Amino acid sequence: MGQFATGVAVIAIQSESGAISAMTINSLVSVSLDPMLVSWNLQNASSQYAAYAEAERFSFSILAGGQQALARRYAARGDSALMLEDFEDGVGGLPMIRGALAHLACRRFAVHSAGDHTLILGEVTDMAQAAPGELPLVFFGGRFGALAG
Repeated sequence: MGQFATGVAVIAIQSESGAISAMTINSLVSVSLDPMLVSWNLQNASSQYAAYAEAERFSFSILAGGQQALARRYAARGDSALMLEDFEDGVGGLPMIRGALAHLACRRFAVHSAGDHTLILGEVTDMAQAAPGELPLVFFGGRFGALAG
């Protein structure tokens, strides 16, 4: 599957106390337009599995080509590398990555077991295009790269 190029996004959740958790993913997929649904895959062995699997609301920030450092930062295990200055209050009142191409606010729609991962579907409740005209960050062959224009 490393020969399949994907986009890169950061999913963020916020606890009732206001603490932010964020994780880099390359499994964001558009599923349906009516209702507008997206899905992503959460590894069952993730150190933050419970927090993400049980989150009622979450956001996606679709990363731009120049945001490789952010993608690497939030690919690290746990929240030890989290930097609050990477985030802003975004659509739907959820934390979003500054300078991302687009933002989606979602509420959990369904959760399904899928082998060693859990498939989570979110209903999009709000969205915004934040950086029009920029090219996306992609993941291919185990490496991040910018899409050539």
